[in-house]
Amino acid sequence: MNPHPKMQGALPPDEASRHFTPLIQPDLFQLYSRRAARLHALAEGHDHAAYLHWAARVTEAQATVLPDAGACGPLAAGAIAHAGRCIALLDRLIERLAHDIPAPAAPHLAALRGLAAAERLAAAQALAAGRFDAVPAAIAPLLWAALSLQCATAARAAPVPADGTAEPPACPVCGTAPVASLIQTGAHHGMRYLHCPLCESAWHMVRAKCSNCGSAADLDYFSFDTAEATVRAESCGVCRGYLKVVSLERDPHAEAVADDLATLALDDAVAAEGFQRTGFNPFALPG
Repeated sequence: MNPHPKMQGALPPDEASRHFTPLIQPDLFQLYSRRAARLHALAEGHDHAAYLHWAARVTEAQATVLPDAGACGPLAAGAIAHAGRCIALLDRLIERLAHDIPAPAAPHLAALRGLAAAERLAAAQALAAGRFDAVPAAIAPLLWAALSLQCATAARAAPVPADGTAEPPACPVCGTAPVASLIQTGAHHGMRYLHCPLCESAWHMVRAKCSNCGSAADLDYFSFDTAEATVRAESCGVCRGYLKVVSLERDPHAEAVADDLATLALDDAVAAEGFQRTGFNPFALPG
């Protein structure tokens, strides 16, 4: 792992004054399709190829069972979990994934299918409340996929948050910690957006400041490659937190969830330096 020079808080040219979209909510079908393709591509030659391919399969299933936005109800992870609508989506995901399932995933899918409705609901409620250690790690990503699908659909039918200029450390739509930040291209070229692993929204935050505490005093960037790596870990010496930065400028095919999942070894290395991750990946939930 290579640490790269400290950044002392200078913003990229004109970012502070440029017009920007505070919140981006990409089309879910396109988002899931892009993520699945990226996961499959990153799996080639990867030490954890089987799991990356499985994550791609789950993502492809999400794209095929998108619920009707009008039936989503209020946007709050806890409320959605308690309402139980995500359990019907879970059944549909299981049905999609049951065809030609990889052998290592078969027992976990069978275990999830065998859970009583009340147990599934309790597990979904635990995830919504952030009690990740209450749900077996092997089935938690599938439950999260259903909960996330319901929340993401609801988010696209909900009013945009009123304070669009705020740059909070957690999602302004549903309050979830980000999976990573993404340096954009196109209409938002060079701008940083944090991506929510629950409602799949992305919100703007200026670069060269900690995405967790907002300090620009002591940032370092770590990667296994060079300073120009597509994925780097941005660490803060003030709050001792870190989050990855994924750059579309350096690889236009990159995707926040996929590239973060494929670089979990970098998390281990940064954690060994004494930093704590301030977000999480939906396919590698904490606890």
